[in-house]
Amino acid sequence: MKSIEKFLVPISTLFVLIVYQITLAPGVVQIDSGELAAVASTLGIAHPTGYPLFTLLGYLFTKIFFFTSKIYALNLLSSFYTVGAFYFVFKINQILLKNSLIEKPIEKKQKRKTQETQTDNQLISFLALVSALTVAFTRTFWLQSTSVEVYSLHLLLITASIFLFLKAYYSEKNEKYSLEKNNLKHWLIFAFVLGLSFTNHMTSILVLPAFAYFYFTKFGFNKNSWKQILLMLIPFFIALSLYLYLPISASHNPSINWGNPIDWERFKRHIMGWQYQSWIFSSTESASKQFKYFVSIFPIEFAYLGLIIIALGIYQLIKLNKKILFFLLILFLTTVLYSINYDINDIDAYFLLAFISAGLIMTFGFYFAYEKFFKNSIQSKYFLLIIPLLTLFINFEKTNQSDNIQYQQYTKAVLNSTEKNSIVISYLWDFFVSPSYYLQFVEQERKDVAVIDKELVRRSWYFNQIKTNYPEIYKRSANLIQAFLPELAKFERNENYNAQLLEKYYREIVLSFIVNNINDHTIYLTPEMVQNEVQNGWLVIPDSLQLVPDLFLFKVVRDTNYQPLKLKDYEIKFREDKSYYTETLKNLIVTTHINRGLYELKFEKKNEAKELVNKALQINPQIQLPDELSKILFE
Repeated sequence: MKSIEKFLVPISTLFVLIVYQITLAPGVVQIDSGELAAVASTLGIAHPTGYPLFTLLGYLFTKIFFFTSKIYALNLLSSFYTVGAFYFVFKINQILLKNSLIEKPIEKKQKRKTQETQTDNQLISFLALVSALTVAFTRTFWLQSTSVEVYSLHLLLITASIFLFLKAYYSEKNEKYSLEKNNLKHWLIFAFVLGLSFTNHMTSILVLPAFAYFYFTKFGFNKNSWKQILLMLIPFFIALSLYLYLPISASHNPSINWGNPIDWERFKRHIMGWQYQSWIFSSTESASKQFKYFVSIFPIEFAYLGLIIIALGIYQLIKLNKKILFFLLILFLTTVLYSINYDINDIDAYFLLAFISAGLIMTFGFYFAYEKFFKNSIQSKYFLLIIPLLTLFINFEKTNQSDNIQYQQYTKAVLNSTEKNSIVISYLWDFFVSPSYYLQFVEQERKDVAVIDKELVRRSWYFNQIKTNYPEIYKRSANLIQAFLPELAKFERNENYNAQLLEKYYREIVLSFIVNNINDHTIYLTPEMVQNEVQNGWLVIPDSLQLVPDLFLFKVVRDTNYQPLKLKDYEIKFREDKSYYTETLKNLIVTTHINRGLYELKFEKKNEAKELVNKALQINPQIQLPDELSKILFE
């Protein structure tokens, strides 16, 4: 039995790694995956807050794993980060259990035999492992291992920071003075890793209230405790100096240069996430919506049954160690209160620290179950593994990304459907623009196509990126851009600005990308541009031009002659997950196929129309077809 205990942790770690590899995405997925992979592969600059550590580590890893595609290597790296986070959750559990079950009796001078202490240590390791495995297979934690995102590294660094903080805290023998030489190194290492965590994701700040509670309730508000904090600031700021990567990279004008943080003003705006601040604490209605969402997903994370174990953990901690309970509750509540006030769609990852905190509380629920049901039969404790295995089983389908190739295939198909040297104007960031960054700037696919993000035209830095990648397009709209930038600078500096003038220039610039380039380039708009901008009158296409539905896009043309499709055959293997992103992607394609089918009928090309209708029905058999398209199916 001792041999089993000895190898249980490495075997479990290997098991988690294997499961993560089974569910690993093979390519680019939705949202920021393409952009982040491209930035890490080319040493560019990502969206705020820039993520310098993530970028540099990713770049090094792609050089080590040069024998695979860069996107696969970066997805793989995410799985390694997440396995590391699992291990640190295990180590945190060990510390918390040890200082509740073993150290407390020692403080009361209750002697224990060496054999009993070894048994306690084995029990602690086992319970810590069961809880860590459960956390590893919670849906949102697990998802971070499946594709390239900053949250996998965030998990690793934030769990490492908590572990190192607790290690320094509990190794401190003097409760009044905290400057013992032997222990100071623990605090300095902790501070450095915490600083690294801030170079990856600013929500690392959410751990500080819980840290402050533990720290000051032990050492008090005195000269020595503050002196130690000042000493810790040295390695903390040394780690933060990684942010110098941003202006250094910007000075080389990379293809992806988000924010162009070349000077102090832009640097500060970028690392503070200025452009997202309007989404934080925006309204009580938004907070209520996000809170309801959190409540709805929380039971699923822990396979429902885990909620009972968490409740038992709270009960057990009330009896064993209220201070640890308060520490974990502060972590949990701080995370939830902040995250529900962030009004974005993909909010799940912002709740990660709350899920981890709940998982740490769960550890004591497992201890309660052991004491109540399994104490008299040591082997029976292995029944507790049912909880992490149940969590794995329930969450597997939602987390499995091994078949997620639809966004990469869609983006390839869209690019290949366009004419040479064409321009695509879009704000399908999650589905097309972000994946195109990877395909074009890393895989060098269809680099002749200029992809312009309509929403980013609202940002001054984006014009520098357009100038770098598409100098001709920039030059043809330069006068409008130069007139727009001074007023836009006022907006970005929170100075008084003319909102009507901003909107006027913004519309004119987007339109100029069409009218100033149509003689030399084929111009395309993605479907949402037509539905939301053209049809509601925001973007007024001149009467001399018209929009023709293409296979995935709308082509801007000068004449009324029939416009043949450049691409007819394509392959997109859609997922069956019924998620918002999959359903939206399907609807985008179905809508353009139906529109193109109607266009084919106008020119009496029934076979072509029928072929498009059949493709649309293959994607969504439930769609309602226009009458004229329904008729051709029965002819």
